[in-house]
Amino acid sequence: MARPDQPNPIPAYYCCYLLRSTVRHASLYIGSTPNPIRRLPQHNGVAKGGAKRTAREKLRPWEMVLLVEGFMNRVGALQFEWAWQHPEKSRHMVSDHAGTDPELQSKVHVDPKIGKTKPRAARSRKSLTAHVEDLHSLLRSPYFSPWPLRLRIFCADVHRVWRIWSERVDAQVPPNINIILDGDCPKAARDIPQGPEGASVGTIDKLSVDYTRLENYLEKSMFLLDDAEDLQCNVCKAPVIPDTQQILVCPQAHCYGTNHLLCLSTKFLRADESGPLVPTVGICPACRKVVQWPVMVQELSLRNRAEKEARAIIRKKEKRVRKEAASSEEKLSDSRSFPVDHTPKSQSRQAQDVKAILQDDPELDFNWCEVVDQESDSECQSRREIRSTQPPSIPEVVIEDSDWDDVEILE
Repeated sequence: MARPDQPNPIPAYYCCYLLRSTVRHASLYIGSTPNPIRRLPQHNGVAKGGAKRTAREKLRPWEMVLLVEGFMNRVGALQFEWAWQHPEKSRHMVSDHAGTDPELQSKVHVDPKIGKTKPRAARSRKSLTAHVEDLHSLLRSPYFSPWPLRLRIFCADVHRVWRIWSERVDAQVPPNINIILDGDCPKAARDIPQGPEGASVGTIDKLSVDYTRLENYLEKSMFLLDDAEDLQCNVCKAPVIPDTQQILVCPQAHCYGTNHLLCLSTKFLRADESGPLVPTVGICPACRKVVQWPVMVQELSLRNRAEKEARAIIRKKEKRVRKEAASSEEKLSDSRSFPVDHTPKSQSRQAQDVKAILQDDPELDFNWCEVVDQESDSECQSRREIRSTQPPSIPEVVIEDSDWDDVEILE
């Protein structure tokens, strides 16, 4: 973990969720967690933990029908959770829910089965329709709308309620909040994913709740900044000093642009006419591609605030890749009718075959540990040539549930 005098790194994942009883759909529960994969079995009594309100056996099993992802810390998730649970008390609720008719919200009910609306004079604020309306309002609020959030919906009937309410209200959720239709939502209605974070996964169990998506990015950054003698900020052109400065590295796989934190944030803010206090996206000065500010800051926090754990992530990844390479080479040798030739020329061909297999998955990048080995074995290859190669692949990091104080980056 981070040193006592340092803040914790930005967590790998944090979300707020809406839980629904599969036995009685009117029973709903709002919560937050860094690990919904572990939290759902707790609510269902399969694992220890859970909440008292979800402990009644007659309401189990529960299902997570939607998630709000992308919170940068536990405090932000708890703020959103409380506002969603107490809409009548939250100052973040937007009052113009239904355009010109402010009373429409308390008089309309959406049937999730058929998608039709019907009037109702009064209803509880604990219904599915009410929770969806309140969520829509919170995501539009001036406080939460600039956050890098994503709404992931797993149930078709919940998406139906969301869609109908979105069509009825004048204001829409800002475009920076990606709506991901997942689970049993109809494929034809799913939004086009905006990058790897916007991809549907199918079920809760397949969510990525660790630092896997940052593994290649983290390895590239640490390798690049280990020898920063020739590096400079792409904005101010001054040298970068990783030991004393906050340095951001471009997350694009083939870009090695480095920037001072303050220089890049100032550039992004000046380019955003909406005048936000914190950047959300921007154009990398080196590769001229769009980059996500939250992703860059998350990688920086892990690299600077938990360096020991970050290097452990890289070592674990290198060990896994070597194991995969050895297994692949063994399979290749078994498929041949003749013994494996260990001559240098044959080994080179085998290495190329192994590399081709490992690169079948487009998400997997080149193994950086092999680049390091090449550098130590060949004096004729310069460090600049090494930097021109491609970056890295993926670990298994376990994030504990509930309080951040109990969270461990690695087991």
